[in-house]
Amino acid sequence: MGGMRAVVWTDALQTVVMVSAMIFVMVLGAAKLGGWGQVWEINEAGGRLQFFNMDPDPFQRQTFWTALIGIYFMFLADCAIGQSFVQRYLSVPDQTTAIKTVWIFAIGLSVTLLLSVANGLLLYASYAGCDPVLAKRASKPDQLLPLFVMDVAGHIPGFVGLFVAGVFSAALSSMSTGLNSLSGVLVSDLLSNVLSKKISTGYWLRIVTAVVGFVCVALVYVVENMGVILQGMHSLNGITSGTMLGLFLLGIFCPKANSKGALVGSAVSLCSLGFIVFGAQYSRNTGSLVDNVLPVSVDNCTFTTNFTLSQSDGFVLF
Repeated sequence: MGGMRAVVWTDALQTVVMVSAMIFVMVLGAAKLGGWGQVWEINEAGGRLQFFNMDPDPFQRQTFWTALIGIYFMFLADCAIGQSFVQRYLSVPDQTTAIKTVWIFAIGLSVTLLLSVANGLLLYASYAGCDPVLAKRASKPDQLLPLFVMDVAGHIPGFVGLFVAGVFSAALSSMSTGLNSLSGVLVSDLLSNVLSKKISTGYWLRIVTAVVGFVCVALVYVVENMGVILQGMHSLNGITSGTMLGLFLLGIFCPKANSKGALVGSAVSLCSLGFIVFGAQYSRNTGSLVDNVLPVSVDNCTFTTNFTLSQSDGFVLF
């Protein structure tokens, strides 16, 4: 399979393709709209530039506090105890190098997030007066960026293909990391204990990776019915990551805790978080829970209506 070295190299190459596609989209979009000054003015007029909403209400969807606290614990769970990160820490020779990799990751992630925010500003500025979802040009918000690429760069040969390659690179980068981590855990912690005889690690890694990959592909039909993909990903990740982070923090700050308490606490955490996440998803599907989003408009849309007239004999008066 190539091991961790193959995963790192493929992730690096896919990141280059992904970032290049985002930069090209950003440059072309800003040029079409007349520069970043115009983009900023449109977003400010639409109320999209809310940096410091200090509302302490925890039930508000987006505030300074919910973003700060939520993102802090999300990255704490991923970077401190996440299997994919731990594998990378263990693949370097010493702690100093591991710390350097964390800083490099932080810088790269910051650049990627800034590019994503810039593209989001471009999307709103482009469709401020004609929301594609309300205008039925797109069925969900996840389709806005591909639609924007088609509108901005559809006339450039090969550019749409480059963007699609960037999207697939982002997906494959995450998937290769996840498959490598998950198969490694299943083989080392599960199969090695279940099978009495000594197993061939390389052979079983290939088998488990293929099975897990097939399951992931099959779950596409479930994910496509979960609404916004990013929101669903963070929600499902929060169920397991929150429980694991709590378990590790229990061991760090409460050394007197025993295995029974840790097991019961983990079970309660999984059940509670699962009830919240799946309950919220069910409520959204039934319409009892509606996310409060900023208003959009279709006032500037140009709607085209097609009429089909059937030819028939005319009505003769005389």
